[in-house]
Amino acid sequence: MKRFLLSIFVIFVCTTNISASSIIASVKSVNGNVKVKSEGSFKKSKVDVGLEIKKGDLITTGRKASAVISLNDGSTLVLDRSTTLLFESVKLTQQQKGKVYYKITSRDAKNAIKVKTPFAIIGIKGTTFVVTVGENSSVKLKEGLVGIQSVKEEFELYKKQIETEYQNYLQEQLAKYQRFLNEQEEGLAEMTKEFDLKAGNTVSFNGQKVDEEAFTEDDEAEFKHFEELIGSIK
Repeated sequence: MKRFLLSIFVIFVCTTNISASSIIASVKSVNGNVKVKSEGSFKKSKVDVGLEIKKGDLITTGRKASAVISLNDGSTLVLDRSTTLLFESVKLTQQQKGKVYYKITSRDAKNAIKVKTPFAIIGIKGTTFVVTVGENSSVKLKEGLVGIQSVKEEFELYKKQIETEYQNYLQEQLAKYQRFLNEQEEGLAEMTKEFDLKAGNTVSFNGQKVDEEAFTEDDEAEFKHFEELIGSIK
């Protein structure tokens, strides 16, 4: 009898540990119509505050909806309207469309979460950034560093902030600067399979062509909007 009870206890403990380990995140705030579809299920369910997100869960937000999600390591994700995000595992999310604000607390690059999109895999090294997947796909980095790796062929990377710096430096050397502009118009660019994006810059994707430039006031306002959403959680 004792052996039987002990066996039941061991099974219960193991089952509980497996269930707990499958939890990736929890929902901290919901605004509007937000749904979840679990792995292996065809049905979508309403997302409420406190929902525990597990491996394989697909979260979608409506046209006027948003959600704030906390990962197990304390990192925060904000899903903007019309967004679809799949939690493939503890270390990988797949952003299929829409806009997500990521505030990652982990400084361990080896174990930090990665974001997979249709155009790139984004490796995170302790950072705050926004990823947009859609007609105007982009990555905007406020703090830290991210590595961006192409899922297809090499990127054609144009660094516009370098052009601006070069223009300022060559104000009194118009002839040399004109030759530089001519080279840019001819399509001179860095061909690369992957690159690092530094804080304060944005990269926009048009197929394999990538334009990198410095933040604008609109970019700063976008980050402020997401941070206010997080700050409003009680």
